[in-house]
Amino acid sequence: MQASRNNSYGFTLIELVFVIIIVAILSIVALPKLINLDRDAHIAQLNSIAASISAQNQLTYSKSAIAHIEHLEGCSYACGNHPNWDIRQGEYFIDASATRLYVSMGYPLPPLTSSATVNNNYRTVFGLPSTEFDFTSVTRHLSATAIVPIKWSEKLNDIKNGIFECHVEYSSPTSIRNYSVKVFTKDC
Repeated sequence: MQASRNNSYGFTLIELVFVIIIVAILSIVALPKLINLDRDAHIAQLNSIAASISAQNQLTYSKSAIAHIEHLEGCSYACGNHPNWDIRQGEYFIDASATRLYVSMGYPLPPLTSSATVNNNYRTVFGLPSTEFDFTSVTRHLSATAIVPIKWSEKLNDIKNGIFECHVEYSSPTSIRNYSVKVFTKDC
């Protein structure tokens, strides 16, 4: 007589339930950390853009000072024969990244101020392609220009009205205030 052997392969039901519970607990603990990593990545991207704009602004001001246009604002089409005056745009410019970067009081004009050329040249010099970033005006912050990652393009009206904040704002200087670069991350 031969004894029957019970050769079983695999896991018991209790082992499977135990593994599922452990995996569920780990996912509950890990998911918020992963979500925070995404938020941190967005904030880091915005901080990087702001730092790049500030660095380029300092370089732009230096080039404007060399060209003696650091205190000049755009004027009518009769600004004389200054070599850094673009009669077609009605603005002063400096050469940056083989592109005309239009300036006022030594700092870059923000995109959305006067023409598509100013907008496109700003994008080129600052490395903000239209496939990755949108611009909108923020009226509650003295008509600053918001630089918005394309991910948030459906929120442009909310950004414009101050409801949604996950962007960089740039304001060029005027006779009463300096330029500013601010990062808004409340809703990232």
